[in-house]
Amino acid sequence: MPQKREFLSMDKSRIISQGVKIPTIYLKKTAVPSYVARYSKPENIQSCYTCGTCNSACPVNAATSSLRPMELVHKAKIGLLEDLLSMPDIWYCIGCNRCSNLCPMMVKPLSLIQNIRAEAILRKIVRPELPEQHKELLKHLLRVLWHGVDALLDGESPNVAEHWDQWTRTPRSGKTDGLIKLPSDTPQTAAFRQMVRGYGINATSLSSCFTCRECSNACPICLDPSVFDPLKIFRLANFGLKDDLLRSRSIWLCLDCQSCMSACSQGVKGALIIRQIQHIAYEEGFVAKDFPIKWQELKCEVYEQFIRKIDKLLEPVRSVKASHLKQA
Repeated sequence: MPQKREFLSMDKSRIISQGVKIPTIYLKKTAVPSYVARYSKPENIQSCYTCGTCNSACPVNAATSSLRPMELVHKAKIGLLEDLLSMPDIWYCIGCNRCSNLCPMMVKPLSLIQNIRAEAILRKIVRPELPEQHKELLKHLLRVLWHGVDALLDGESPNVAEHWDQWTRTPRSGKTDGLIKLPSDTPQTAAFRQMVRGYGINATSLSSCFTCRECSNACPICLDPSVFDPLKIFRLANFGLKDDLLRSRSIWLCLDCQSCMSACSQGVKGALIIRQIQHIAYEEGFVAKDFPIKWQELKCEVYEQFIRKIDKLLEPVRSVKASHLKQA
């Protein structure tokens, strides 16, 4: 272990390459940069012990291995701000917040990513319109996922790269349309609730939903309610509309981030309900037996295309950076 004076003068790249273990006392006093203190609580970042839960939870990383939240947190801990600002990874994040919700030490990788993005815009490293372009690309991502599910359930094997532009321009079809108002106390409703209870969901908590829309407001992918809206799914379940619900394409888009559960004032376990509804659809034969495998493969293709689209948005930044390096 280096002495304190030696550690403070050590180049940070050597710290990583030589695998030097950084004492917590030095992290608190020297390695936590001022920008972290401005945007978030440094102790949250310092609490990370690299268990890898955030990497496992990240849907983008699971599909493409292109985004590792743990690496971003580690770089922030040792103060590698310039590296973070220039990493395309911070723009690969879709904002699902699974990394933060599942972290056993309550570290907030999503908050860090959002703060680094803000710093990049503040320093004019990226164009100011990039966040809006990123949000629009997220809407395209969700629409492509919806059409991908639709194609799989219709027995097709679509090529995502070929269909991306077409699907982003095509509104979702009228299958399993939004809210249908029915009396809440019907034999159909009671039967479906009983079936839901049989799969381990607390049907009482489901019936306590009074459509305040907190789940929809908290959901990171509820950018286009016609594509995905958790409230619509919960209402269909409450109304007992089994066929409409289990044939819905939207139930497969849920990221299981549990943001709806955290936001719900009535304690409705939204993410668990959707997960079990997916299971019921599979068990009841509403999807083919090989659908989960094909769906996972298609999601990987979709996220890979999403990464390529992000890289294309970042090309001007890389061109400017390359020209500066040549001049230097």
